[in-house]
Amino acid sequence: MSALAKLLRQQGRLVAGSDVVASAITRELSALGIPVYLGHSAENLQHEPVDYLVINGAISDDNPELLYAQKKGIKVIYRETLLAQIARKYQRVIAVAGCHGKSSTTAMIGAIFQQAGQQPTVHNGVQNNLVIGSKQWFITEACEFRKSFLKLKPSIAVVTNVDADHLDCYRDLDDIKKCFLQFAQQSNILIKSATDPNSFHLRGKQQTITFGIDYGDVHAKNLKQLPQGGYQFDLVVNPKIFGTYYAIPNFLIQIPGIHNVVNALGAITCALVQHLDLFAIRKALAEYKGIARRFQLFAKVGATPIILDYAHHPRELLTTIQTAENLYARYLIVFQPHTYTRTLSLWDDFLQVLGRVPNLVLFKTYAARGKTIIGGRALDLSRALKVKYIATTEKLAEYLHEQAGNYDAIILCGAGDVVSGEFLRNTSFVTFD
Repeated sequence: MSALAKLLRQQGRLVAGSDVVASAITRELSALGIPVYLGHSAENLQHEPVDYLVINGAISDDNPELLYAQKKGIKVIYRETLLAQIARKYQRVIAVAGCHGKSSTTAMIGAIFQQAGQQPTVHNGVQNNLVIGSKQWFITEACEFRKSFLKLKPSIAVVTNVDADHLDCYRDLDDIKKCFLQFAQQSNILIKSATDPNSFHLRGKQQTITFGIDYGDVHAKNLKQLPQGGYQFDLVVNPKIFGTYYAIPNFLIQIPGIHNVVNALGAITCALVQHLDLFAIRKALAEYKGIARRFQLFAKVGATPIILDYAHHPRELLTTIQTAENLYARYLIVFQPHTYTRTLSLWDDFLQVLGRVPNLVLFKTYAARGKTIIGGRALDLSRALKVKYIATTEKLAEYLHEQAGNYDAIILCGAGDVVSGEFLRNTSFVTFD
């Protein structure tokens, strides 16, 4: 939402918005001259004439701003509708979908296209969530929540993976797979994982290209983990698709996690489809520093780093845990579940994945939308796992201060407010780079 607000502001539109709490994002918007009201109230729509109220999936039917707009005849549109309207103003659209990894893959594609001199506009994924470029390329995340990505008709679609998620708006995994198939068939060229079984059925209208580690039309071989956690690999491409066989040695990514090698391969494939310079691709990835809340070094308590990570699905948590295991002998994970419905629908998976964490704290659920569901709370999850539960940011800050010296790293996980790290900014014991 904030990226779209910034893009519209750059285009000369009058934009204002509201959020429940102040954050780095709201402060950035205010600095750009975009009024941001804290709290949702009908009064927020009465300061200036309003043509459109744009809402996202977290807005409930009884939201006072939504009710006011409906009463006054103000047109209400969803975020995905606005995104699709903006995308249509660009010559070509690259839409990156997938249940995991789409933000990082979007950012990598954006970095490569920038390095290659394509001047793309990149929405989400990138630092500060927006890069404004020319009208030739629009590179965007394509979110599957409430089937919103079906509004897009991309020239190129990238699908990182398909998984069981958002089961509050999908019947089951098969329903999700059908929706991803529809999205894929709306694209001219589909780029997809060669190893994800739930993506096997996906096809683009004109062409389908795969990527992966060890095999795929574009794949890595001779993969080596580097001491600081990054990876080095050689790149191999399919001559039947790209016209010639070639292997380029010593591709490098400096960010940790083998999943980021897979994300990089998806981004490389997208660039190769457009015949971008291979050495520009390699340079962009070697210089890529990652994005916010993707195993991001945020601050330190003494010598102990605090890392922010967006993982809020069992598969994402497993990836984060595996990355931590590779880097640290002793680490603490603080997990904030995101929505009661996700916790309930994936309960067994959460127990299995979180059960392997030797040092775990559960923080109060970030509801985002919907009412409290007994049995689907972080408290319920903590009781089942027999681990510590903390309900306030004040208590969490105290606990981190007390415990930091016992760990090589503290990792805050989830998609809620705690993972912004804002609650640590007013503490005396945390240092920021």
